[in-house]
Amino acid sequence: MATHVSARAFPSRESLLLNVFEALGGACGVEVDPFTLRESLQRAERENPAPISEAWRLRLIQTGKELGLRVTSFSGSLHQAAQLAGREGPVVIFQNADAIARCWMILEKTGRRLRVLDFATGSELSLTPQEAAALFGLSDENAWIEAAIAQPLRPCSDLESHGHPHGQHGSVSPLRRLLGLLHAERRDLKLVVLFAIGIGILTLATPIAVEALVTNVAFGGAFMQPVIVLSFVLFGFLAVAAAIRSLKNYVVEIMQQRIFIRVVADLAYRLPRVHCSAFDRQHGPEMVNRFFEVLTIQKAGSTLLMDGMSVIMQAFIGLVVLAVYHPLLLGFDLILLLAIGGIIFGLGRRAITTSIEESKAKYAMASWLEEIVRHPLAFKLSGGPDFAMQRADQMARAYLAARKTHFRVLFRQIVGSLALQAVASVAFLGLGGFLVIQQQLTLGQLVAGELIVTLVLGSVAKMGKSLENFYDLAASVDKLGHLVDLPLERENGEGHEARVEGASLRFHEVAFHYEGSHLVFSGLNWSITPGERVALVGPNGSGKSTLVDLLYGLREPTAGHIELDGIDLRDVKLDAVRSQVATVRSMEIFAGTIVENVRMGRSELSPSAVRAALDDVGLLEEFLTLPDGLQTVLSTGGGPLSNGQARRLMLARAIAAKPRLLVLDESLDGLDGTVRERVLDTLFDPQSPWTLLAASHDDEVRRRCDRELCMPPVERHGRGNHASKTH
Repeated sequence: MATHVSARAFPSRESLLLNVFEALGGACGVEVDPFTLRESLQRAERENPAPISEAWRLRLIQTGKELGLRVTSFSGSLHQAAQLAGREGPVVIFQNADAIARCWMILEKTGRRLRVLDFATGSELSLTPQEAAALFGLSDENAWIEAAIAQPLRPCSDLESHGHPHGQHGSVSPLRRLLGLLHAERRDLKLVVLFAIGIGILTLATPIAVEALVTNVAFGGAFMQPVIVLSFVLFGFLAVAAAIRSLKNYVVEIMQQRIFIRVVADLAYRLPRVHCSAFDRQHGPEMVNRFFEVLTIQKAGSTLLMDGMSVIMQAFIGLVVLAVYHPLLLGFDLILLLAIGGIIFGLGRRAITTSIEESKAKYAMASWLEEIVRHPLAFKLSGGPDFAMQRADQMARAYLAARKTHFRVLFRQIVGSLALQAVASVAFLGLGGFLVIQQQLTLGQLVAGELIVTLVLGSVAKMGKSLENFYDLAASVDKLGHLVDLPLERENGEGHEARVEGASLRFHEVAFHYEGSHLVFSGLNWSITPGERVALVGPNGSGKSTLVDLLYGLREPTAGHIELDGIDLRDVKLDAVRSQVATVRSMEIFAGTIVENVRMGRSELSPSAVRAALDDVGLLEEFLTLPDGLQTVLSTGGGPLSNGQARRLMLARAIAAKPRLLVLDESLDGLDGTVRERVLDTLFDPQSPWTLLAASHDDEVRRRCDRELCMPPVERHGRGNHASKTH
């Protein structure tokens, strides 16, 4: 993508950053709104007030995130930076010379040269690594640099349906998703097409050489010299074709790697931000299984690019050569092309649709097998194994039915291509023989034409496998669309100034109901002052967990609003809310060390803060006795920890960063013994900096709270204020 930068010296550091982000957006294919960019830069400068020569990477990272760019720091040699620019994205390099910051951007590496954008002059340069090092004031390309690499936050955004649910009216078709996935690879795709054209032309050297040899022999030539020369020339052409094939393999491999990385980066960004309503009626981990379709995309796409593209080009060029031999052969070409089109489009009606239906049945089968493993006790009940087998049998039959429907379409295309091969071979032999008898075609041209037709029709005979790969590719892209179409949480809003004291809360006529479901609660008018310890009580199903979702920004009220420190939660960025609010609910322990499970990527948490949080919940001494201490690797769900230890680990994660609002969803119920007293003493300590809202059925928890807020019973969904009981 072209990068536009005005050719002038920038008078200020602020304008330098503005131009850097405009160029980054152009290079990464991300549209940058100038107004949003200026606001983001001003906010980043306020939060990182150091001179640009010291804080430029922090400002790039923070501003880039708000603009849809993932900017990461890089420390290494210029040579390594150039390699990354060729594979991952543009690399930004700052230098502070004479107190004036200069900046360059390595756009990409092409061969041994680098495309470098110099922001001081606004010019784009093509430099060798040595020349680039001299421009950056470095000794050589192995000199150490501090830089930043930019990539789009959502590199698979071209696959999105933009708000339309997957598979419903308005969603993007599989073919459009496929084109969207390949859009970022368009430069290399053009290169693959050029390679295929070159290979197609060079491959025709064999039939043309045979034509020359047959013609030479037919006219009485008995000299070896022409044969030897012809053999060396043919070897040269085929050697060049082999070299191009090798380069083509390399380019396709790079494309496969980039597609994998793009999908991983896109999903790693999306999945933590998926709106929780997306998983109200479907299981998240089962949906993520669709990620494995990227492997099918890699393999099927590679096969089609390597073999399919070459076959198409060889066939097209070969048919052009036939048309040059005689006008009747041009007619033969046209009829052959029409027949091939009929096989692909006529006999292949609904092929993509049936392939997608087959894929859906496959995932339904996998989902049921996962259900069996996920609930082992339930399926060990009397009758459970038989039920598991019965349901699996039903789903297996559904898959076979879908597969048979798809194969019927594929089989008629295979039969059609084989029939065309037989008919076309006989037709060309008869037509070519007639033209030779009529002396309108030489014997050498007939032999060469037969070789070309054999090549073309051999490709047609293999069309069924290529078409199956294409249908699998389309179905796989559609399955990835399932993931990229998941609705994301809102990204708008303002920052929220962090304070020392606990947060205040206020509910204004808050109501909520699930889509297409009953009213959960309504008319909540509550106030919670900073530092209060409040119990949220009510019968099961009264909406306590839903209210916790609202406070953490997982859902929004269907009526009314909630204020945090006097500001409507809907006006605050979710990142800002969650930096000051911590919620503890179910067991969410991932496969990683104890330290990683407490820190959760919050680099500002020091080792001492992690240890202090574990000590506050009585876990530090217990974990230090483990063979690997705090570096003990836990499995998904918390093993080898006990259920009580896992609960306390979740609490340690929540309090480690000293949140201003701590919301507990029945996470204290079930703790017992001296550990329970220690945890409660920590959470309810008047010196603790948080406001505490604890949904609980436990009498001891309720007794320690300053007061209670009572949720209405399920059968009494009415409007109005609800009771508040003060201890």
